[in-house]
This record gives sequence, structure tokens and C-alpha cells, in this order.
Amino acid sequence: MKPSFVIVNDLNNIRYFANIVEAGSLTRASAALGVAKSMLSQHLKDLEEELGVQLIKRTSRRLEVTQVGKRYYAQCLVILAEVSGAAAIADKVRTQPRGKLSIACPLNLAQAFLAPVLMSFLRKYPDVQVAMDVTNRADAANDHAYDFILHIGPRLTSSTRVRSSFRLDREILVASPTLLARARLPETPSDLKSLPSAAGQVEPDPGGRYFWHLSGPLGKRQRVQHFPRLLAEDLWVIRECALAGCVLAALPPIVIRSDLEEGRLVQVLPEWTLQEQKLHVIYPSRQGLTLAARSLIDFIVDHVRTGLRNLQDGTLEVQTRPSATRQPSHR
Repeated sequence: MKPSFVIVNDLNNIRYFANIVEAGSLTRASAALGVAKSMLSQHLKDLEEELGVQLIKRTSRRLEVTQVGKRYYAQCLVILAEVSGAAAIADKVRTQPRGKLSIACPLNLAQAFLAPVLMSFLRKYPDVQVAMDVTNRADAANDHAYDFILHIGPRLTSSTRVRSSFRLDREILVASPTLLARARLPETPSDLKSLPSAAGQVEPDPGGRYFWHLSGPLGKRQRVQHFPRLLAEDLWVIRECALAGCVLAALPPIVIRSDLEEGRLVQVLPEWTLQEQKLHVIYPSRQGLTLAARSLIDFIVDHVRTGLRNLQDGTLEVQTRPSATRQPSHR
């Protein structure tokens, strides 16, 4: 006899379908999960296409779960409970995090923050091994070879993974006194166009153009296109070029605090702020995380929050020339 339902490979589809049914609408499910409504709708569509049946009737005003959808929902709860129970059994066996973790993170995050965090984590949990891929690849978030991936940016475009996001300090527009002495000191965002700039190579705006998204007094917002003289993913390279008077740059406070305090760099347009940056932790599913992976994520998040508090208090010290994560040269 042919089974009534096909077991799907993507548990995210099942989990999102159950969340939509429980919330009663895509809008409420989106708000509860912190996931875009369009993404939930796509997961529901994929699930229905894979099963070959309509699970939810959608109208402009409401959602109605079909009879087959109600039966499928009941089975989904069983599946999700079994998955959660299997993970709990494994965790009970492991009273301490252990095993090998494969993670990925951008170069700048590894240099400025992650190296000391990892050292503390490995000292605390001697039975965990970490394989860290330092990469700036834009498609790393879609690579299922990792237990989890760290990504920094204002937003995340990947819709295939679960993620948690944590707010970071905004970057600051800075330049050296030497550069500002040669050029007219910017008084408005439009004046920034006259200064040579720096930018990262990953994820420019559509069309390959580079913009600074600024928020100013009285809620004003302005998008300023700039034309980078320097493209580099290494914050320390950008910082050195800014110090040398070559470029105007947007850099995180954690990297340039001492430069600002000692006058080597000057904040440009201090009444205007750049777009908010976030640390995204991306993983296949919350229930599928091992105890070791959850422990490292919690460890990183705790250190991010502590680091931001210390930065605001002026007690955080960061190497101005990182060395621990540099690769040795091969001759």
C-alpha cells in the first residue's frame, strides 16, 4: 500500500508549517519566529508541492487548514517531538560538551574578537575540538557542511537556515587629520562624495555600487554613494590606509577606539550614524544543534554582550595589529 504521506527531508518545512497552524496566520507566525512572512510562505509552498496536496487554503483575509492539513499537522507534532526527544537523549549522555565542531566566520570577526573567545572556550571544555574556516564567502551561509556560521551585516538574505541575530555597535566614519587638512571638512552627507573612500569587497548594493546609509538629526535618512579607492575585507588594512591619510573609512569602534582617543583618527559627521550592524549565528535547526555547538554559541553571545559593555565603559583593549590568526607565510 502506498503511504498517505511522504516523509520530507527538510525538517524546517515541517516546523514552519506547524508554527503557521499554531499561530493562525502567516503574519503572526512571522512575528513570533522573527522570520520574514515571504520566507514562511515559500516554505509552505515547497512543502505542499513536495506532498502534492494543499495543506492550507489561503485567502486575502484568513488561512484555513484543510482536512488533510489537520491530519498532517498531527503527524508533524509527533515527528517534531521525536526529533526533540532524540536530541535530548544524546544530550543526557553527554554531561559535558564534547566532539568536533565545524564553524565558519569572517576574517575580521576572527581577528578582532573570536580568537580570545575560542581560547577561553577550549580551556573550559577540553573534550571539544573546533575546526574554524575563516572565510568572507558571501555564500557561506548556505553551506550545510558547518555546524554553524557567524556572519556580520545589517541584514541576511539567506532563507534556508535558522538564525539568531544580536545587535553590534554601529561603525563610525573616520579619517585622519592629514586627509581632512587636504580636503574640505565634510559638513553634510553629500560632502562625503569628494573624499577617497574604502569599502569591503563582499556584498555591495545591487549593481555593484557602494553606499553609506546614514541617519541624522530629526530622523533624517540619506543614502550617499561613494567610489572606493580601496576594496579590502581586512579591517586592519583599511585602518592603516585611513591612518596614512589615504581614505575615509567606516570602521567599528572596537578597532579604532585608541586612534580616536589619541587623535590619530577623527570622526566625520558625528551627528550622523551609519546603518546598524548585527552578528548573525546561522545553523540548520535549533533542535539539531549538539550540546557542544549550543555551548559555543552561548559562549560567543555572552562575550559579545560583555565586550560591548566594556567598549562603552572604555575598558576593552583590542590589538591594533592582530597576529594570532594570521597565516604563516610559505616560501
